Amino acid sequence: MFRSSVAASAFCALLLLAGCGGSNVVPVSGTLTYKGKPVPNAAIYFTPESGRPSVGETDQNGRFTLTYDLQVKGAQLGKHRVHVAYSSTAAANQPGAVPGVTPKMSGEMQEFFDKYGGDKSKVEVTIDKATEDLKLDWN
Repeated sequence: MFRSSVAASAFCALLLLAGCGGSNVVPVSGTLTYKGKPVPNAAIYFTPESGRPSVGETDQNGRFTLTYDLQVKGAQLGKHRVHVAYSSTAAANQPGAVPGVTPKMSGEMQEFFDKYGGDKSKVEVTIDKATEDLKLDWN
């Protein structure tokens, strides 16, 4: 009897440690646009009020998927401050990029990163469920 109680307790502890008892990280993906146009080659940082930030990079269509850590995609539930930065790494990996040459930004994209890049962003987003089509549109 004692042995089965210990085994049951150990099993429950393993479930909780593995996150099966309820995780506060949910999948998040979406699109970043500026004046209605996709913003390519952006690093997007979602920083929660407390805890680990999540990051994603936009593709040529402004699409991104957030990553919480090496094994988990998504972001913590709750309120986040959103920061953006130009990602030369993402730009260099786009189709048609010349190896060793950082692609130049269009004037409108330069305007976007000058205006909203780094800590200049004042955008806050609340993640309250898994989200596949989060629209981040700055004007």
